[in-house]
Amino acid sequence: MMDTTHLLVTDLEVDSALANPAVPAAVRAVWQLLWESEVRLDEVLAFDVPDAELDDRLVVIRHAKEGDVYEAGITASAANALRELIGSRTDGPLFTLGGRRLTKGEVATAFREVTGGRTIHALQFTRQRKEQGSALLGSTADQAEGKTT
Repeated sequence: MMDTTHLLVTDLEVDSALANPAVPAAVRAVWQLLWESEVRLDEVLAFDVPDAELDDRLVVIRHAKEGDVYEAGITASAANALRELIGSRTDGPLFTLGGRRLTKGEVATAFREVTGGRTIHALQFTRQRKEQGSALLGSTADQAEGKTT
């Protein structure tokens, strides 16, 4: 089995990165979505302001890897971060830096710098591993109680 520990990031590393005031708010908001929602980096960076349906705590993904359009739920915390980021804007790119759309390189480089070398993909990979672990724990507990799914 392949060793994937280098792909994992700790909760403390993520919390510290998300709270780092030296990192632009737009970059931290991208990290938060990757950490808390089932979205890919390319999808997040393609978001425009109207794609954030904050009252419903959803983002509309129009540039999915499979070419489909779908919605992904976001946390209340992420919705608040996006609300602050958007302000009074009604259109244009959701995540900007210096008036232009954020790039994958900017997001990844900043994460590497504040986490001592972790890759941006560690956010998504760790979240997926945690979700798999929770699902496994839940099904194991159900089996121990004699429940079936």
